[in-house]
Amino acid sequence: MSPADDPAATETVAPSTPALRRIAILGNPNAGKSTLFNALTGLRQRVGNYPGVTVEKKTGLCELPSGSRVEVLDLPGSYSLHPNSPDEVIVRDVLLGLQDDTPPPDVILFVVDATHLERHLYLALQVLELGRPMILVLNMMDAAAAEGITIDQDELSRALGVPVIGISAARGEGLGHLRRLMDRDIEPSTLRFREWPPHLTRVLQRLDERLPRHPLMPERARDDFALAILLDDGEDDAIARHTPIDVLEDARILAKRLDLHSPGWRGDDVEGRYETIHTIVARAVAAPEQRRDLLRDRIDRVLTHRVAGPILFLLLMGATFQSVFAWAQPAMDLIDFLVGRFAGLVTAIMPDGPLRSLLVGRFAGLVTAIMPDGPLRSLLVDGVIAGVGTTLTFIPQIAILFLFISVLEDSGYMARAAFIMDRLMGRVGLSGRAFIPLLSSFACAIPGIMATRTIDNRRDRFTTIMVAPFMSCSARLPVYALLIGAFVPNVWIGPVTLPGITLFSMYLLGVLVAVGVAFVLKRTVLKGGKPLYVMELPPYRMPSWRSVLPGVRDRSLLFVRKAGTVILATSICLWFLGSYPRHTAASAPLEAQLTAAQAANDATAVRAL
Repeated sequence: MSPADDPAATETVAPSTPALRRIAILGNPNAGKSTLFNALTGLRQRVGNYPGVTVEKKTGLCELPSGSRVEVLDLPGSYSLHPNSPDEVIVRDVLLGLQDDTPPPDVILFVVDATHLERHLYLALQVLELGRPMILVLNMMDAAAAEGITIDQDELSRALGVPVIGISAARGEGLGHLRRLMDRDIEPSTLRFREWPPHLTRVLQRLDERLPRHPLMPERARDDFALAILLDDGEDDAIARHTPIDVLEDARILAKRLDLHSPGWRGDDVEGRYETIHTIVARAVAAPEQRRDLLRDRIDRVLTHRVAGPILFLLLMGATFQSVFAWAQPAMDLIDFLVGRFAGLVTAIMPDGPLRSLLVGRFAGLVTAIMPDGPLRSLLVDGVIAGVGTTLTFIPQIAILFLFISVLEDSGYMARAAFIMDRLMGRVGLSGRAFIPLLSSFACAIPGIMATRTIDNRRDRFTTIMVAPFMSCSARLPVYALLIGAFVPNVWIGPVTLPGITLFSMYLLGVLVAVGVAFVLKRTVLKGGKPLYVMELPPYRMPSWRSVLPGVRDRSLLFVRKAGTVILATSICLWFLGSYPRHTAASAPLEAQLTAAQAANDATAVRAL
């Protein structure tokens, strides 16, 4: 009897659980990807890192109208599949199926800014030619309508060969229609948007014949993989890992020959794509001839002015740190008040015992009540609970600082601040791109160092990583608060307090030291010229709480996980150093002297009375 005919065998076979469909959100920076990701996934998110790099990996679950769930992956912002930064390397590797821990997506949600469609379609055409299913998401349609831009979505869909949908992620408009579209089976585009020049076609065909067949890579993506080998600068582990050594060497020889005989081959692809994009936009988009935002121009003339811009930036940073110091104290007092009221209520209605100690939050008292005196109890009470408990008290200060940074990023001012700081940072050999990682280091050096992945040049990236710890991160706030509270009087000097000025001065000192160290590094071990800094200034927007609040939550939890573990280890080490070695015989004379001194002081006090 075959297993199929045996009823017992049929009953013991458990049905296999179908794997979740994977949907990746991709697009240029400032297109609204993170806002859409937060709107689709809500609180069902996980944050980690891709293995071997500091690039953040954000995944979450999204409920679809059919009742099923899909896994949503928020890919880093990218401008091209020919990478210039670790972020763009990750994007290309995931789409080509080269990232070992991340299978390629089943569907791609490509998010574009509807007000700058022509600029964002460059990467979209590259992704379409990989042969993966894609939905083009026109974000910020409300802003496009306000500027008088109309987009024929049907015509755009026909030109690209994929579904097109307009939404406003910040307002939640069109998300229901997008979820219904995500519930369907999407076919990849069959259109071709560029033809390789003959000399490059011959090289790509030669490489294609010798490349191994990767099971996760679509056949249409093989041209892009071959081109990636030609453009590889020797630092790309994923390309080298999936390519035979002899093919890599052959590709480098071919690339040198192309550079010698056809110097413009690297730009042929770019020019051809933009010609195609211009044709598509001319057919599908109608925009007024005069599109300049006069209000935005007037604001930028002030905020990016050579003199007024830095002054306003310093005033804003000073107000931020003053607010962190002033606003956090009421929040901390409120937490203590609520905990105290709850503790008092529990104490009044419950008899004394371990359960009451647990409910009122007196973990040290609970441990003391249930454990005998000894080294283990001392470790838990004086090392673990005392260290971590003190750290958690300062979470309001950390969260407020993250809140300010998130609001500045979401409003569009942070890009202007980077533009302003590019002039100063250029004097020490850094570009304006280093400003945002260094500013993030004020909250926590860990996400600040992670943010350096957006810096293209490796020397600039290493320099920024080396100076980031000089920024006064939130882990130092408890120390600053303790010292300022003990030695600086709480007096007002004009509109600010002296503690606030002192705190701002501590942060400013860290900036000056970081600038000095970067100046030395860029002229010695990491010597290099001033990098060219080209960036897009996003439009001014009202911050979206759907994007700001989850960001504050994730960064605060990251601080607790990363910095809290270091503080815990340090507290345990300090407890050990303060508790051991215990030489009772050796310390007896000192204790006798202390006892005699205390008795003499008590006798003096009695005579004085």
